[in-house]
Amino acid sequence: VLAPMVGASELAFRLLCRRHGAQLCYTPMMHSSRFASDAAYRAAELCTAQGDGPLVAHFCGNDGATLLAAARLAERASNVVAVDLNLGCPQRSAHSGHYGAFL
Repeated sequence: VLAPMVGASELAFRLLCRRHGAQLCYTPMMHSSRFASDAAYRAAELCTAQGDGPLVAHFCGNDGATLLAAARLAERASNVVAVDLNLGCPQRSAHSGHYGAFL
């Protein structure tokens, strides 16, 4: 399993890791509010391709309705099989944004 990593879980890295045995990969952390409301952000952040499955969409956020809306949009991507909520990020940005370990 290739866990979500800031700056490293993008498509090219996931495909490389899959060639070397990774069977399940996560997207980088995506902000649920932007994902739910901004089609350009969605297209840029949830890049996938043939061979990039199964894939887990990894979100941060603190509003249940927004997280659900983002998850429903992510499930439309052909390779997405699950959704993950970031509950552990200890970075200051997570605390000030009221997500991650703040929750």
